[in-house]
Amino acid sequence: MPGILYYAGRGLQLLGMWLLLVSIVTAGPLGPSPRIFGAGIAVFLAGWLIVRRRTR
Repeated sequence: MPGILYYAGRGLQLLGMWLLLVSIVTAGPLGPSPRIFGAGIAVFLAGWLIVRRRTR
């Protein structure tokens, strides 16, 4: 049974994907906001690393 860190990592992945989606949907003529887009990537990767370490 997965532990709390596994679910925290999955939650971070969902949050990161949501931030990426928000940055793309709210993009203006100059493209997505680099601050929101970068935060989405960073949060998603942090969650991915947590899940990766917990499943090995």
